[in-house]
Amino acid sequence: MAWLKSSLALTFLLLSAVTVTCALSDAQVDEWLRSRDSALKPLTLTRRDASGIKPRHLRPYAPVKRDITPPDVGQVSTFNGDPQPSRNGNGGLFSGDDTNHPIDVQNPDNVAGPPTDSGVVPNLKWSFSLSHTRLLKGGWVREQAITDLPPSVDFAAAELRLAPNAYRELHWHRVAEWGYILNGTGRISAIDETGRSFISDVVGPRNGNDPDIYYFPPGVPHSIQALDEGLEILILFTDGNFDRLGTTFMLSDWLARTPLQIVAQNFGLNVSDLQNIPKADPYIVPATVPPPPLGHAGDGAPKSPVGTVPSPYVFSLSKQPRQQAKGGWVKIQDSATNFPVSKQVASALVFVEPNGLRELHWHVKDEWLYIIHGHGRATAFAGGSTSRTFDFQAGDTGVFPNSYGHYIKNLSPTEPLIFLEIFKDERFVDFSATQWLALTPPQVVADLLNISVATVQKFSKDKQVIVA
Repeated sequence: MAWLKSSLALTFLLLSAVTVTCALSDAQVDEWLRSRDSALKPLTLTRRDASGIKPRHLRPYAPVKRDITPPDVGQVSTFNGDPQPSRNGNGGLFSGDDTNHPIDVQNPDNVAGPPTDSGVVPNLKWSFSLSHTRLLKGGWVREQAITDLPPSVDFAAAELRLAPNAYRELHWHRVAEWGYILNGTGRISAIDETGRSFISDVVGPRNGNDPDIYYFPPGVPHSIQALDEGLEILILFTDGNFDRLGTTFMLSDWLARTPLQIVAQNFGLNVSDLQNIPKADPYIVPATVPPPPLGHAGDGAPKSPVGTVPSPYVFSLSKQPRQQAKGGWVKIQDSATNFPVSKQVASALVFVEPNGLRELHWHVKDEWLYIIHGHGRATAFAGGSTSRTFDFQAGDTGVFPNSYGHYIKNLSPTEPLIFLEIFKDERFVDFSATQWLALTPPQVVADLLNISVATVQKFSKDKQVIVA
């Protein structure tokens, strides 16, 4: 009973101290506690940070200041400090460190999107920085497949880096392969189904010029080698589920899975000639002998008795004129106009000037997007009063599904926004919202949008593509 009375007295003392002073710092109590356990620290019942304990899920509160001023026209939220899920009196503050602040800073429209966002639109964005990077002798590779970005049904992608003179081993695919040279110089070689050969150098952007692209039809065996600068490529494959079995076929892997006696008989060799062939595919192979330098692709290359491929697998963007617009320019490549071999992939290289806008439009095929440079913003309209806004940086990929209305805005006042639009189609097709309204009877548009006929008549009858 004496022990219980002492405990009750102590509890009363603690509660009294908290009620009156919101803290307990009593020398006699401290001494009593230490007499029971010398390792105990002085007891403090104030906020944990005042006692020297750093809370895991709490951080100092700072007033949030946004640039959203009435009326809210859907502009980007900017914050004094970390983005917060609060806009126009809706939402509230994060309760602590229960969010990834660097990702929030890059994606303010995920945190506090415009009030026009509505409904549920699946994630349409993936950053290669989130992909696993395979480190190999002679380079690295990282991929984006349908498991990373489920709406990307038509395309899977990879960023491939080859060290100087290293090469991607001989292989072929069940699907078509399209490549954009991000940096460096390289050499590709291939044959078609009749045995006609092809070899060409490819270069990345240099001296202000745009780079090369290439295309291999399904089944075409090929190789890719870096020259003395090394080589970095964005590669697309015309199947989002690219990693499934039966998509890529490596030559060394095939031979390793075939009885050696059969391999020797096939090539007209002795088994002893093949004792050192790889037992597993290396994916990337460091070169033992440097290839001929840039501009000498044909030096020492074998000549096919049936000639060369009549439709080149390489297209030089630097030689294609720009389609100028008021807010930038575009270069379109497809098999219907200028890249005949590229039967399954149509593409556009788009340059949007600072503060410019890729106009409101839609496509009849899924659009696969890759940001080369800059910082952009896009809203995907999925129909049925449903939309979602995304922020994009260099290295991001995205998908706008078939017929989703969208735009892409350059958010920088000083830097251009450069990106690729890719489609699994033989022809590039888009529909302009402005052109559509300009070519519709003006009174119909005026009645629908509740604007004047004079305003409707200001709309451009020509496709703008990019708006300043």
